[in-house]
Amino acid sequence: MTIEEKKKLQVALKRIQGQVGGIEKMISEDKCEAVVTQVVASMSSLKSVAKSLLADAVDSCNKEEYAKLLKRYL
Repeated sequence: MTIEEKKKLQVALKRIQGQVGGIEKMISEDKCEAVVTQVVASMSSLKSVAKSLLADAVDSCNKEEYAKLLKRYL
């Protein structure tokens, strides 16, 4: 993984942290619809990060291990 790709993942993870922090606040404020929207957005972002990490891992894993990881986590 290149330095630029790692930086993109770090930016995405910081955004996810912000979304989760917002979810905590919205729960205390009883903003149900906004909570659901942010949970879905956070899950989508995490899935994207996981796909990037798994794509990078494909070189270090054999095909069977990679397929198991995909099925297990995605």
